[in-house]
Formats: sequence, structure tokens, C-alpha cells
Amino acid sequence: MLSRLFRLTRGPIATASIRTTGVLGFRLLFQTGHLIVLARLLGPSQFGIFAAAMASAMLLGKLANLGTQYPLLRTTAVDISSATSVLRYAIPTTVAAGTILLVFFLPAAYLLTSTQQDFGVWPLIAIAIAELVASPLITLIAMAQLGSGRIARSQLTQILPLGLRFLAALTLFIVQPHDPLQMYASLYLSTSAIAIVAILCIKAITIPNINTWRKPSLAELREAIGFGIMEVTTTAPSEIDKAIAPYLLTPTLSGLYTVAGRTVGALTLPVTAMMLSALPRLFRAAVPGRDNILLLYTSLCAISYSIVLATTLWFLAPFIHHLFGPDYEYITNILRVFCFAVPATALRIVANNTLVSLSKPGLRTRCELLGITALVVGAFPLTQLFGVEGLALSFVICHWIIAASGFFSVYIETRTHFKKY
Repeated sequence: MLSRLFRLTRGPIATASIRTTGVLGFRLLFQTGHLIVLARLLGPSQFGIFAAAMASAMLLGKLANLGTQYPLLRTTAVDISSATSVLRYAIPTTVAAGTILLVFFLPAAYLLTSTQQDFGVWPLIAIAIAELVASPLITLIAMAQLGSGRIARSQLTQILPLGLRFLAALTLFIVQPHDPLQMYASLYLSTSAIAIVAILCIKAITIPNINTWRKPSLAELREAIGFGIMEVTTTAPSEIDKAIAPYLLTPTLSGLYTVAGRTVGALTLPVTAMMLSALPRLFRAAVPGRDNILLLYTSLCAISYSIVLATTLWFLAPFIHHLFGPDYEYITNILRVFCFAVPATALRIVANNTLVSLSKPGLRTRCELLGITALVVGAFPLTQLFGVEGLALSFVICHWIIAASGFFSVYIETRTHFKKY
């Protein structure tokens, strides 16, 4: 086992992980830079409301694909040339579902921001179009690239809008316009449009002719929706706390909480890179238990990295607020609570992707729902007792529940195969 583990560290997954981590390094740079600049540009209060609306749209946006990206990933991983056949129904399904979600999102989001002065409707419209229509289409293209083994390129496709938004926020920070929120909202939508045009121009994948688009069959839709629900429940533990923060906290504390949460979330990107690199091989394994050594390898890497990261973050927390400005000094206490979630978040990524590779979206969804329930139920009393740190504590509890239940589910699915290793 040790010799095979050593070979894995020099094998294609390790190599792909390094390449993908390099690409995700740019994502970390863009995400961190975008977070710092936008937080300073808008201030804690306005940033908190904007982040809540964005988190809600991102969560709904995961449903816009109706899960078609996972059949696309699986089909492409087996046969690259078969991507077009799935895209013929995945693209129109995504456009239609995203448009319907947009109609429901705008009135609900307006209720969220109606009490906030000088916020306006335009930022909500821009966020809705970008996250409910444009971003799901970019996800389809990235998944097709991922399935074909172009892992680093798929991540470049995903981070392109984020990189453009970082440049847009940086430009506004330098120029200091009179109403930065409205200006940034326009640029937020424009960057998504520019990203899609750029991806089409470089022909990242072959897009089927619009005349060949079709509705998904009932069987295709039934299979995809299972993955779609899973995608929403997977995103919810990382986004729902930011969406409900304005209801539980003042706008300023909501902004502080979101800054701390986004900072910690960005630091688990190497674990994401590792699992993205392993996912095509896990899909091809087909037989549960065939790649148990791979699961062991990824789990050990994830827990080692996360413990080092959490320890480092604990000691650096008192200095991080200087990046965001004097208004964010209180994030030190919030960051230290989030440190306890870092190992759970890393292990959750490993367990979740393993369940996907075993074609068990229902099991993964149930694990996520356990955590989401704990987050929502625990957030209200814990926030009343401990303030903003209580909301962070509910996040920690949520992720440990998901990680533990996820690995238990993986063990149940693979236990009959462990003896051979």
C-alpha cells in the first residue's frame, strides 16, 4: 500500500493537482484581491447587503443547470466526442431554468434590500443575470473541459469572470466614483458577458448549433435533477449563512462576517484542486472501492493541509484586518472561530466528490441537508447568545456534521472492498 501511495504522489493526479493548484492560485489571488478591494470600496454595511444578495443568487444559480453538468462530466470523461450530445439539451435547459429563477429571485431580493438606503434595484438585476444565466452557462463549458482531462483549463474558464471583476473593482477603487455600488453592478454583469464571448471566440469546446438544441427526455431530466438538487445542497452550507446574516446581524456586522467567511473559504482551494484532478479517474473507476487507496491519499493530504492552514490562520488573524481597513478590525475574533471549520471543510470536499464519483448524489444530498439543518436551526439561538461569533460557530458545526456523515456514507458504500487493500 505504501509503495502505491508513493507512486500516486508522482502520478498523473498529483501532477494534475499541481497544475490545477497553480491555476487556482490565480483564483485565490483574484478572489482575495476582489474581496479586499470591494470590501474597502463599499464599506462593511453596503458590502454586507451586496454579499447577501450575491450569495442568494449564487445559491439559486446552482439550480439553473438542473444538474446537467454532471451527466456532461461523466459522459465526456468516458468519451470526449460525446460532449455535444449532452450539450444539445443542457444549454437550452440552463437558459430556460435560469430565466425562470431570475423572475422569482428579483422580487425576493428586493424585499431583502428595500430597507437599505441608496442600494437600488440595478445591482440586483445585474447580479441576477450574471449568476442565474451567465455563470451556469460558463459552468457547462468548464465541466466539458474537466471531463476531457483539461482540468487546469476548465478552472481558467471558471475564474475568468472573477479575474475581470477583480480588475473592475480595482479600477473603481483607484478612480473612486461618486456611486461605486451602481458602477460596480454594471461592471459585474459586463464581466460575465465578456467572459462568455471570450470563451466562444477561443472555441474552448464545440458548441452545438442552435438548430440541434432539444428538450431533455424524461429519463435525462430525472437523472440530472438528482445532481441539481445535490449541487444546491452542496453550495448552501457555504452560502446560506452569508444570505441570512443581514437578518440576524446589523448590516455592518454582516459585512464583517462575510469578509471573514470568504477569507477562510478561499484558503481551501488546493483541496478543491486535488479533488478536481481526481474526479475523472474516480468516475472511470465505476466499481465502488476500486480506488480506496486514492481516497486514503486525498484524505491524508486534505487533513494535513487543513491543520497547517488552520494553525497558521489562528496566529495571523490579528493582522489580517489591516488588509481590509480600520472598519474591519473586529474580524479577528470571527476568523479564529472559523479556524475550527477549516479541517471539516477540507474533508467535506473529499467526501462529497467521492460520493459523486460513486454516482450517489442522493447520499451526498442527505449529508448536506443534515449540515444545513444544523446551520439554520443553530444560527438563530447561537447568534442571540454569542453575537456574530455564534453565527460562525453554527457554520463550524454544520461542516463537521457534513464531513462526518459524508465519510460514514463513503465507508458504507465501499466497506466490502477494503479487505483487498
